[in-house]
Amino acid sequence: MKRAELRFFRLIYAMWLFGVFVFFSPPATWNPVSRFDLTRAIVERQTLSIDAYASSTGDRALVHGTWYTDKAPLPSLLALPTYVAVRTVQSIRGSTPEYRAFAVGSTPAVRMEPNRAFQRALHACSLFTTGIAGVALGLLAFELLRRRTTTRAAFAASAITVLGSPLLPYSTSFYGHAIAGAGLLGALVAFDTRGRRLPDGPSPAALRAAGACLVLAMGSEYISAFPAALIGLAFMTGVPQRRWLAVIGNVALGALPLALIVGWYHTTAFGAPWRTGYSFIARPEFAAGHAHGLLGINLPTSAGLWGLTFGTRRGLFYVTPVLLLGMLFGARRAFRTRDLTWASGLAAFAVLLCANAGYYMWWGGAAAGPRHLLPCIAFLGFGLAFVPRTRTIWRIALYVLAALSLFNAVALTSIGIEAPEGGDILRDFAWPGMLAGRIVTSNGATNLGMALGFSRPFSILPLLLWLGAGYWYLSTHLRTRPVAFRSSRHAGRAVGDARR
Repeated sequence: MKRAELRFFRLIYAMWLFGVFVFFSPPATWNPVSRFDLTRAIVERQTLSIDAYASSTGDRALVHGTWYTDKAPLPSLLALPTYVAVRTVQSIRGSTPEYRAFAVGSTPAVRMEPNRAFQRALHACSLFTTGIAGVALGLLAFELLRRRTTTRAAFAASAITVLGSPLLPYSTSFYGHAIAGAGLLGALVAFDTRGRRLPDGPSPAALRAAGACLVLAMGSEYISAFPAALIGLAFMTGVPQRRWLAVIGNVALGALPLALIVGWYHTTAFGAPWRTGYSFIARPEFAAGHAHGLLGINLPTSAGLWGLTFGTRRGLFYVTPVLLLGMLFGARRAFRTRDLTWASGLAAFAVLLCANAGYYMWWGGAAAGPRHLLPCIAFLGFGLAFVPRTRTIWRIALYVLAALSLFNAVALTSIGIEAPEGGDILRDFAWPGMLAGRIVTSNGATNLGMALGFSRPFSILPLLLWLGAGYWYLSTHLRTRPVAFRSSRHAGRAVGDARR
């Protein structure tokens, strides 16, 4: 595949992924609304305080009588240009985001009723932050895999990882997990030299990009600091000692702008660069949980480790069984080829899993799967690219597990991204809801199918058509332009433009 053809393929791939995320308009619930409140406060009132909208969410921090979001700030700040554009158009039309929130006792916003302007603004902010991050995850995984295998295998593995996992629902709503995941994967791609002739390692520009990506991850989800630190340290183990100073300097230079922004926000809102909103959480049960350990994180528990992996409540491999296959093949590949990039990705997932398993609320509240693991689950999909070249039984397993994982991801996105905290997430929630056609419409949620006039049970038909047609077109495009396999030893050498 020639360079121009590859650029065209990436563009169509990005448009296809973005079209999936556009399809869903997310509900106005605590986590996304808390981030949206900060964006609104800056644009509409030129303040970091969300006092004017505090009744809209329970995810908030109280500092000396002033309300702030308790979330990491970068997603809200990244949404500023989008919200400015949306508010400009809405002002011309005479509409304003408004809502009615219903509290029960001391619990705020048990139910939200946003008006159309509010819902459209929230949807736009979500699309151009988390939606773009979901697209970036697909493209970055594709690029990392393309340096090691065929373009067709890289496309299939990256698409399955993004669309057949909880990355799908969390790329459609204004959370920070997909953005953090894009940051960590972006750093891994920037550090990676496989596929390029760089005797001295990554270029200074790549190192600076890696630094920016690591801070982007930490400034979007604080728990991402654990895998970010591991990725950075793992990369340094492969750097000659004579280059340490130059490498660290370039990474720090790239990290500095975003780090200053995050530090400024924390200082202004909470009094010090190292203080976060979790130190000032208002809800008693949340405050009690965060009072122990490091912001609520202690040593991992067996209940957390099992529950996050195979448990029916939030288990990653229960909800997305194809990633278990990807993890096994990825680990085998990393061991055989001594691929530092892949090994560090898998180790980063392990570190995040242990940190999440030690969190007092390891299940993540009402969530579509183990949401705190999302920043690293793309690393588990790498091995999927190598399953098709193995025995028939493994290929069959890949197709079956990928189909099941895709069904689960679409069901959780359609029925409701915030699944109940208890029970079996699939058998008690996703599967019955999907089969009964209970497409979520609470708190302003909707989808493009309903906007086009389809009834709730059939509203996902346009999405299924888009998914099928897009995958067929992209895979057909690749089948007619084969790409020569790059061996592990000569991963960076092009076999020839005519066969690439």
